[in-house]
Amino acid sequence: MTSWPDLEPMPNNLVNYGVTENGIAIIELISDTDGKPLEEGRTSVNTYTREMWQDIDHAILNARFDGDVSVILLTGHGGKFFSAGASINYLNTLSPRYKYFFCLHANETLSRLEQTPK
Repeated sequence: MTSWPDLEPMPNNLVNYGVTENGIAIIELISDTDGKPLEEGRTSVNTYTREMWQDIDHAILNARFDGDVSVILLTGHGGKFFSAGASINYLNTLSPRYKYFFCLHANETLSRLEQTPK
């Protein structure tokens, strides 16, 4: 059985990244839109932000270019967390133009994940 690797925070500290000894890249969502740790019962499941997508994108690129990585595992911190969508409060603060590019970046990041041959 592979042990969980030491995970390092991505630039915005919303996502951690690490690689197991047998080539599994772990991308772990660890913080909500306010930068607080995910906690069951307190944290909304809708936490997409631009900064979170930047961290996920950064981690995907790390895995893509790492020749030792054969699988990418995207997970939430703890037993029950991953984001189900964007925060409505966050989206309500954005201009229509910014919201368009925010959604475009999210789609491009998911496309990058889908097209990474791992």
